[in-house]
Amino acid sequence: MRIYIRTPLVNKSKMIPHTVEHCAGFFNKKINEFFDFSQGLEWEISTDYTCFEFDRWVKYEDMMEHLFQSIKKEYVAYEHKVLKEELWDPEYVQKIYEELLKVFLDPEYNINKYNSVTREEVKKYHKKYYKPENAIVVDEEKGYKVIFEWFNPKEKKSKKLEKRKEKFKFKDNKYIVYILNHYNGENYRKAFFCYRILDYYMYLINRYTNQKYYYQSNYFFKQEDTLFVLVEDADYSKLDKEFF
Repeated sequence: MRIYIRTPLVNKSKMIPHTVEHCAGFFNKKINEFFDFSQGLEWEISTDYTCFEFDRWVKYEDMMEHLFQSIKKEYVAYEHKVLKEELWDPEYVQKIYEELLKVFLDPEYNINKYNSVTREEVKKYHKKYYKPENAIVVDEEKGYKVIFEWFNPKEKKSKKLEKRKEKFKFKDNKYIVYILNHYNGENYRKAFFCYRILDYYMYLINRYTNQKYYYQSNYFFKQEDTLFVLVEDADYSKLDKEFF
């Protein structure tokens, strides 16, 4: 089971929503209750939503109550040290994502840098976004069937789709970046399909032609109304119409 909560950035920084994510998922029950309530509880945050995953035997109402309860001062103080450790050396995927945002959207984006935030900032953000109006509960084992939704998320009428292709280098890796601005649901599905095809294609080429076990990964990112399909700068000429 998963709960998705809309959690946008604050001034192009992820620090406040990231801190709230840690504090909302804070285990504050007795030790003997851990396996009854929290086994399997995992959470992850992106730049526009936070996902909390939990086991099926936990009622989603109980999980929402846990996430929406007021954040205590000691949770914020405790999680600051954890966040410092997490952000001391972010994963490669987080680093390249931040660099993409800086290069192609705005150099002010801050996804990975640690900044201390106050309990009041955390409390204010939590109160604003951690509520039923911003949440959807889905069962991934039943094809992401919607179990709870306060609202009916309808696709907004978007601006005209803008597409472009750019070259991008990060560390020693060279990429081709396909950027889609003002995408809609259909654009998203097509872009993700192309990403998966290119990803599998590069696995086939690197593993069974280039004799590589480790090779450069491809990525699929989004930020607000922009999609990024990031693929290795390689020869894709064999992916012609006959291939499809």
